[in-house]
Amino acid sequence: MSSVCLSSAYLRVIALALFLLFSGLTGCAGTRSVQDKSCALAGAGRFDEALAVLDSSSLASSRTDRLLYLMERGLLLHLQGSYTQSTVVLDQAEQLSEELFTKSVSAGAASFLINDQIIAYNGADYEVVYLNYYKALNYLLLGNLEAAGVEARRVDLKLRQFEDAYAGKTVFKEDAFLRMLTGLIYQAQGDWNNAFIAYRLAHDSFVANRQLYGVPVPVVLWSLLTTTAQRSGLLQERDTYRALAAERGVQTELIDSLAVVLINNGRIPVKRERMALFPTEEGFPVKIALPEFVARPGGVTSARLSVAGQEVTAEPVENLAAIAFKSLDDRIGRVLAKAIARALAKEIAARQLERQHGDGVGLLSRLFNIVTENADLRSWSGLPASVLLAAVPVASGDHPYRLFLDGRPVEGSLVVPAHGVGFAVHRTY
Repeated sequence: MSSVCLSSAYLRVIALALFLLFSGLTGCAGTRSVQDKSCALAGAGRFDEALAVLDSSSLASSRTDRLLYLMERGLLLHLQGSYTQSTVVLDQAEQLSEELFTKSVSAGAASFLINDQIIAYNGADYEVVYLNYYKALNYLLLGNLEAAGVEARRVDLKLRQFEDAYAGKTVFKEDAFLRMLTGLIYQAQGDWNNAFIAYRLAHDSFVANRQLYGVPVPVVLWSLLTTTAQRSGLLQERDTYRALAAERGVQTELIDSLAVVLINNGRIPVKRERMALFPTEEGFPVKIALPEFVARPGGVTSARLSVAGQEVTAEPVENLAAIAFKSLDDRIGRVLAKAIARALAKEIAARQLERQHGDGVGLLSRLFNIVTENADLRSWSGLPASVLLAAVPVASGDHPYRLFLDGRPVEGSLVVPAHGVGFAVHRTY
């Protein structure tokens, strides 16, 4: 492309971008405001209003933010208790995420002239996996163990897909908690052997990622490992894990049926922009903008479950906040490299415009470069910061329970089938 064509195309891009900027259609501020407002309403139990805010916002009609809208809407429907509707929306989100994952990067040319916000949001890897987590929860709460098992297997498929796509060079290629949940689903189905395999993968992942995410092997996992190993006839493996548990001061027990309460706790960190200006030879600055996560307060610091005359402390099983931080750190080098290359390309284009159309156009183009060089701050804001799990061996049947969240009692009930697992889910903010 000749320099004349380039400058003409760039002038058209500047005109369009300035129109969008001044008409208030660009940037992440509006999106973040909608997400925060709908989340606050959901935290107050006002789910209909939270959905109304989301559905009437620009997020609902944005083509580039379509995945983000579906993620937030599917989660709100889950919290509302509309599990079937939630699954329909999350299915749409998953299908779209797969399309975006495999789509060509042709949109990158436009993002190279403006910023990454004009590209369709395709979700962080952990966000895409958590679509299946919430779908699995929906099915569990509807009593559909078979469909929940399908979602668990989808998690495994995606983790393998990410590792292959990035040639192993990605920090998020395993999730201990989701492996453990897979094991619980298999155990609920009476599939002892696959449950043991899932629990073993969970154990190995907890051990491997302890330094990254700060989550130790949950105490209850040792008993689940030894139980499923014994039921599968894997006596050597049972004895191995029993000995490892004993070394850590844990006494294992056989657990044929149990009550499980999951607590999706707090709010995942939010992105903000980190920006720096660098002078050029002409004296006009070039802007570099990067995203960074900031932790948000909220959630509970302790949770205890009282059921069937027993009381246990909920254990941390997932640090999604740490996963978010590490995942962004893992790719920030690529984000920085693209930002630098884009800044250089913009400056070269500005110099061409200045030579061809004068100082005024050159100044306008450089102002355009600074105004439009913004970090992509989009993320699935409704996700929890962490997950806590309380599990108690109980007989089959209906079980009312009381959950103490920072001392505040919350009552519920769950059904434990014969030789199975009963599930309940709570959300804290």
